[in-house]
Amino acid sequence: MTTQIVGMPSLNRRSLLASASAALVAASGCSAVESSPQLAHWVTVYLGERDETHEVSVTVTDDSGETVFEKEYSLSDDDEADEDAPFPDATEPETVVVTVDGTRFERDWPGFEQPQLPCDGENRSGIEVWVEDDESGSPGIRIEADCQYVTMD
Repeated sequence: MTTQIVGMPSLNRRSLLASASAALVAASGCSAVESSPQLAHWVTVYLGERDETHEVSVTVTDDSGETVFEKEYSLSDDDEADEDAPFPDATEPETVVVTVDGTRFERDWPGFEQPQLPCDGENRSGIEVWVEDDESGSPGIRIEADCQYVTMD
């Protein structure tokens, strides 16, 4: 005569349930970490003269000279802006170098001399770089500081 115990889950079933539960908890923890926003500084580049075309690069360095942001742009009437390109908030930007068609411009990262900086709450400092022609028709830049809420992807 064979005796069968009913109602007791098998060891394999328990192991499977425990593993599935652990995987579910781990996966939910990962997605929670990935979905939490990481605040960021930001750079936005605009083409001021829509009928112009310019090759532009923007590099931001910290006080040790280490590059914390670098990006190249081909600006034209079809692609006249690149907004809110982020870089980590943990960095302390100090210098902005903008090159427009081979002409180099160097500026200090806007700081406490700007009335709207430092930023309040979760807003972080960033810059708008406007590529414009000067009085002689040569490319020039204008940099404006601002505060807004931007996160890293």
